[in-house]
Amino acid sequence: MQNRVRYKTFDQISFADMMVYSKLPLHPFWSNVEEKIDFSFADSLCSVLYSGRGQHPYAPSLKLKIHLIQAYYVLSDRLVEEKIIGDLFIKRFLGLPVDFFGFDHSTIGLDRSRMGTAMFQACHLYILAQMHNLGLWGDKNEQWIIDSFPTNVAMARVGAYRLIQQGMIQIFQHLKRSHRELFQHAERSVTRDAMLFRLSSQSSTSDQMLAFSKLVAQAYGLLQWFQLDDVAALFQAWPNKNAQQTSVELQAILKRILEENSRVVSPADSDSTNSNDDQGDSGSATVEYEKLPRKDRPKNQIISVTDPEARVCKKNYTTTRGYKTQNLCTTSGVVLDTKMIPAMEHDRDAMVEMVQGIQSFFRVTPSAVLGDTAYGHGEQRVALASLGITTVAPVITTQNPTGLFDISRFSYDRENDVYRCPNNKTTVRKNHNTKNEGWQHFFAKKDCAGCPFRLKCTTNKSGRSVFHSDYYDLYEIAKAYNASEHGKENYKLRYRVERKNQELKNDCGLGKTQTRSKKALSMKAKLAAMVVNLKHTVRRLFDPSPGFIRRTPTTYVT
Repeated sequence: MQNRVRYKTFDQISFADMMVYSKLPLHPFWSNVEEKIDFSFADSLCSVLYSGRGQHPYAPSLKLKIHLIQAYYVLSDRLVEEKIIGDLFIKRFLGLPVDFFGFDHSTIGLDRSRMGTAMFQACHLYILAQMHNLGLWGDKNEQWIIDSFPTNVAMARVGAYRLIQQGMIQIFQHLKRSHRELFQHAERSVTRDAMLFRLSSQSSTSDQMLAFSKLVAQAYGLLQWFQLDDVAALFQAWPNKNAQQTSVELQAILKRILEENSRVVSPADSDSTNSNDDQGDSGSATVEYEKLPRKDRPKNQIISVTDPEARVCKKNYTTTRGYKTQNLCTTSGVVLDTKMIPAMEHDRDAMVEMVQGIQSFFRVTPSAVLGDTAYGHGEQRVALASLGITTVAPVITTQNPTGLFDISRFSYDRENDVYRCPNNKTTVRKNHNTKNEGWQHFFAKKDCAGCPFRLKCTTNKSGRSVFHSDYYDLYEIAKAYNASEHGKENYKLRYRVERKNQELKNDCGLGKTQTRSKKALSMKAKLAAMVVNLKHTVRRLFDPSPGFIRRTPTTYVT
């Protein structure tokens, strides 16, 4: 059934307003955007977000313009409210009276949360469709580029002790907000004095170890409390199923934090006679816990309770705390899609999904997708080839970290499926490596033992082995194309993505942001993509780019 929603309308623009706006010169950006892009699609697209009863909301097309203004100038909610009140160019673009100051910063934030990532993505696709109709992208031989850049978030760095405390606090606060009866039950039956206990900077190592063990024991006790029969019955009867699911997720986060940062002290290693009043998950026996050494913690560990998807990644002596922004654009400069991924996730994992999403929606197939070495893996090449798309990217090469002979010193005999070494010996057996997607070819131990190149080739007593990828033939074809003159010229087009990365990262504020959650960052990235595309539209359709007209032209009547 069609949802009929009536939006709030403004009074007719007065003659005084028209006089003020007529004296303003055309804005070099907003006036041209209004001429080429129609935002009325948002009124029907976002109508599902409103019930049609009660007070009439402001038109979604108006609020979408406000979000774009915020992204263009990189403003907070409060500053964008001030911008609308005092900037006549913005008021004219929004179609507001000169004396209007009715927007509240909290309303802007709530509307952004109501729309969500999916709705902003839909708005982005509508604008892309208009740009396609204007002939700005979608040519038959068009090529796309994909690349990523780091997005650091404003996140306080905390240790394992504080991280566990925050995980427990999140669970209790959620119970207090959403299930009062269950929260009161937890207050009576769960020991949680360590949850808010802070160690002083002068505390001894033994005190720190004891406090950590007590905290972990109480955290496991909290998780075990949810499994009790009376608690489980109350939990299953939770009327708000969304809040119930949130509680399950918070419990899973705390459990993972405990597993990633603590371990049980074995009796042989424990020489302490101290015992905790609280017990963990081992029944009546006292269980002691210790902090897991940093080298034993997983690289993909949770670093924030409030933003559990954020990760830390170190690459080329640069540390990224948060996420990476994937940018898929055309060689002409149109941003097709943006996606936030955790900093630890490999760039290539999002490649096929992003390309396939735009291809299937617009029925546009590029002749090739360009990327750096991170996007040149065989799995992604095969997936894009199945969509009729060629991947142009350097082939991944592996160097021997020991400085000994690498794979380039060995030749592959395709007919016999063996490798030949510099000493003219061939491999005698092979095993498939499922994890690395290839075959490990082994030379005979006796051949390696008497080889004159042994000291330069391997230090393994069992002899040398060589890895053969399942995508070997695909890589050889790619190497030949990349080495050709056409391949070199084609790959140079990849560097055009750097300008778009710069706009998204620096001009639109995606390089370092105060936003912390992945959901909020994803919405910010979609709005940034729309703003960059609007700027591209103005640059392409108004050449040379119009500037301010300082003086109104005078017409003489003869």
